[in-house]
Amino acid sequence: MSTSPFRRILIPIDFTQDTDAAVHSGFEVEIDGGGTVGVAPASTTALSLAAGIVDAAGELCLVHATPTYDNARLYSGGMSVVGVGDIKAVHEAARRASMKVLEALANHYAAGISTTFVVRPGIAMQVILEEAERFGAQLLVIPASGRSRVARFFLGSTADRVIRESPCPVLVVPATPAE
Repeated sequence: MSTSPFRRILIPIDFTQDTDAAVHSGFEVEIDGGGTVGVAPASTTALSLAAGIVDAAGELCLVHATPTYDNARLYSGGMSVVGVGDIKAVHEAARRASMKVLEALANHYAAGISTTFVVRPGIAMQVILEEAERFGAQLLVIPASGRSRVARFFLGSTADRVIRESPCPVLVVPATPAE
């Protein structure tokens, strides 16, 4: 019998671009169509922590928010350059690639633990909070972004906003490991 009070833990996962090797964890997945997707170090740390504290009969939920292109319709001379079908195709391609990465992460860092995956377009903070409610999360283990103070001032911090609005306790993993 496990003594962990956490049976349902939600972990948002942040990806890095393959060209940004200096800031990803070294865990990367080759995706269809070529290229790789790297995973932010704080995300792999968050998943490792969650896997270590979840109840033996518990479940992890890995969440990744992809960019939304619904409002990115470009017009040129009154003709739509990006149509609804194109946007749906981009969302589906992003979902497939993201699922591949999340499944690989779970197999590597949380093998043997019941894990569900959520990938959908949207603003990260909103997706995280909505999925925490839907999943019935008892704990969120969220990686910090690692942005500078100036960037956080202008862009905001997803972790800061999730902490304030979360329906459950939040464990924040620093963007850079303590030395």
